[in-house]
Amino acid sequence: MRNDIMNQLNQVITSVSRTTPLQSSLDRHLIRAAMVFTFFAFSIQKWTQYTAEMLVPLISHSPVVFWLLPAFGVRGAGYFLGTTETIFGCLIFVGYWSPRLGILGALGSIVTFIGTTSIIPFLPGGWTLEAGGFPIMTLPLGFLMKDVLFLAASFYLLKQDMTRAATEIKRN
Repeated sequence: MRNDIMNQLNQVITSVSRTTPLQSSLDRHLIRAAMVFTFFAFSIQKWTQYTAEMLVPLISHSPVVFWLLPAFGVRGAGYFLGTTETIFGCLIFVGYWSPRLGILGALGSIVTFIGTTSIIPFLPGGWTLEAGGFPIMTLPLGFLMKDVLFLAASFYLLKQDMTRAATEIKRN
């Protein structure tokens, strides 16, 4: 009985694995589209006074981008982050056609998300003590945790674009 179920499951897995979506580059395209959308959605917000002020506690506890506030002020830090995110989003988007530019976008994305995830261990009050502490997060920490996934997606796109660029070099 168990072998019959396993055989049927194996047949289903084998059949589904041969379908066009799983044999194509759909995963790369979906991840690229999600990253482009995310960069544009979040970069636009950084141009507003409201969002720039909301970022102050996060930026000030970052071991990577803490310098933005003294260097540019609150609005300037927002403009800097919004501009760089727009540039990286554009490079990732152009990566659909140009893997070399996609590589630049992925590298910029990696730097961006290293910057944001580096805040996680330094954010005071990140764990909700009232609910028992770790792993229950406060909203600012929960907001940052999504960037762990975006960091992984950035490495995925870097790998994909490096592979595509290397293939183009071999052809020439």
